[in-house]
Amino acid sequence: MKTIVLLILCIILIDGCTIIELGNLKCVDTIEGGCFLKKGMSFKGDPLIDTLLYRAFSDSLDITVGFNANCCSEFNPSTSIKADSIVVKILTTNVGLCDCICYYTYDFKFSGAGNSYNYSFYVIIDDKLRWTGELKFPNW
Repeated sequence: MKTIVLLILCIILIDGCTIIELGNLKCVDTIEGGCFLKKGMSFKGDPLIDTLLYRAFSDSLDITVGFNANCCSEFNPSTSIKADSIVVKILTTNVGLCDCICYYTYDFKFSGAGNSYNYSFYVIIDDKLRWTGELKFPNW
């Protein structure tokens, strides 16, 4: 009797498991938007808020990051994909000494997302986690 119960339990467990298959996602382009303001300008009103936008197309993904930082700064953007996680990092390589705040943008373009994959994503700016979430294809 124990053997039959154990066998039925194993069948239920195996049938209930779903294997999440990952796509062959890769970053194909990073577009630097630069400072939103022209040289010498500063915000007249409220500064733009930090933003994260993502858009999915048939088998591609765009992640746009916008953030406020000191004008004249320089940054090094990078991405990595490990298993089901997308990590976007933007590190300040040269702190600007200008007396203003700029709204910087970066657009990260990925391809090979597939039709039914799930990814966790993390956006890190200067070693601080700014955003985290889950991207589900095709249920965006």
